Amino acid sequence: MNSQFNTQKLKKALEKFKKYSKEERFLKDVKERTRRKNFFKSLIEDVLNRNMLDELVFGGMIKNLWSAMLWSNKDYLVNNIIVHNGLEKLKKEIYGLIEKNKPIGERYERFVNSVKYMGPSMVTEILCHLEPQSAGIWNDKARKALAWLEAKGVPYEKYKINSEEYERFNQFLNVLAKILENDGYKEVDFLFVDYFLWEIYNDIAQYRETEKKIEERIIRSGASRHDEIKEKIAQIGSWLGFEAETEKQVAIGSRVDDVWRARIANLGAVSYLFEVQDKGSISNLIVNLQKAQKNPTVQKLIIVSDKKQIERIKKEVGEMPESFRKAVVFWDIEQVERAHQNLEQVIEAIADLNLAED
Repeated sequence: MNSQFNTQKLKKALEKFKKYSKEERFLKDVKERTRRKNFFKSLIEDVLNRNMLDELVFGGMIKNLWSAMLWSNKDYLVNNIIVHNGLEKLKKEIYGLIEKNKPIGERYERFVNSVKYMGPSMVTEILCHLEPQSAGIWNDKARKALAWLEAKGVPYEKYKINSEEYERFNQFLNVLAKILENDGYKEVDFLFVDYFLWEIYNDIAQYRETEKKIEERIIRSGASRHDEIKEKIAQIGSWLGFEAETEKQVAIGSRVDDVWRARIANLGAVSYLFEVQDKGSISNLIVNLQKAQKNPTVQKLIIVSDKKQIERIKKEVGEMPESFRKAVVFWDIEQVERAHQNLEQVIEAIADLNLAED
């Protein structure tokens, strides 16, 4: 075993994975993994050789990502990325991401800092499909699986990591790849290791122990979950059939973290606005939402925060005019997490928000 992990937990995970490797779905997963690598390799080689990246090619790339599977309307997602970045900028940044003339970490960090609506999970997934021997997928389940394994030095409390942290993450994946090879598996690359981490999370790591460990690390480190929660809210909105956007200006002087928009026959467009209060001024939060409420399509103003902050915010909202108080509802971050992890809990969580007009 390896001292970089909890050896007992790693042993348990390997035993579980051994059972999975004897199941029929393991062979199906291997075929799917090979198909994906071939698809992305062919697509990127075509892009580089022909120097062509149009909307159709870019859309095919995004729609075939696992991270895009969470979006019910993938055309909307693709269009949103193109509209907010511009095709010419996307071409430049995609070429910079896939050309191997700079370190992986550097290419990753440049892309996530330059392109809107493509977070770490999407960007690292593209890299992993193209360079599976050296680039891993940094997503929610991989982070939580590593947290359960008690990996030393991995910043699993962070949604968005920098270039050095991504390189360090890849070093841990390389250690796991060698452990899996020593356990008898062949052709172990970082995409294979991602399946290993996925199985750890799905089978044994998704319990409260892991969530609590990550929350404690977040509190100790002072890390922000703002971007992570914002993206999850957008994905939940997409599952429910809304047009979901992040970082949207909705009125003069007001930009909110998330907007869910729908068109209803007799009402026209309606929208639900979300603000994630991780840190910062409560007074500024309220002022921003008061400005946002001037948008005539707004049905509800949803404040997302932890239980302690929600109680403080409720006291200040209680001093506001009735029209504002009635428009505001609260969503606990833990409810967002549960809804995002389990589709069956989405409707229940949304029902708790009471989004319908009073």
